[in-house]
Amino acid sequence: MIGEDGAMLIVYWNCLIFGIAFALISLVIGEVIGHWLDSAAAALHLNHFDFMQPIVLVGGITTFGAAGIIFHKYTMLGATLIVVLAILIAMVLSALTYIFFVRNMNKAEQSIGHSVHELVGRAAEVSVTIPTLGYGEIIIRTRSGISNYPAVSFEGLSIAQGKQVVIVELRGRDFAVSELNI
Repeated sequence: MIGEDGAMLIVYWNCLIFGIAFALISLVIGEVIGHWLDSAAAALHLNHFDFMQPIVLVGGITTFGAAGIIFHKYTMLGATLIVVLAILIAMVLSALTYIFFVRNMNKAEQSIGHSVHELVGRAAEVSVTIPTLGYGEIIIRTRSGISNYPAVSFEGLSIAQGKQVVIVELRGRDFAVSELNI
């Protein structure tokens, strides 16, 4: 029969093996797993919990397992104290992973991109003439470079190529623009 120490050692090993397996599987099909986890987080309304990223959670589980094995093998501490120390170490390393990696990566992703909703009210240039009925194209300069978007005339007037316009609203995926007369 397995005692309390033996049962906890099995738990520690399972946590460590799970973390290693998750890391190896993530190398092969990481994008698919990422989309599944994002969908699950959205369905459970957890997507606003920024710290609940797979790297943080699985890293914590793996750290818990590794710390438990090390304390069990190389110390004479009691089972309860080993569990508490392993949990504390896992929480600290998960917090550090979040602070130094996840949060900074999220900031980096947000700093170079833009949302099309942020572009309403901005000036742009017509690159393909916008007819009275139909679509043309505008060029917008953003932090990340130059972007082209389909556009329609807000007033239903033709706007020639090279004219400066202001983005009035977003209609689906297209911008409604008005000629900028200064």
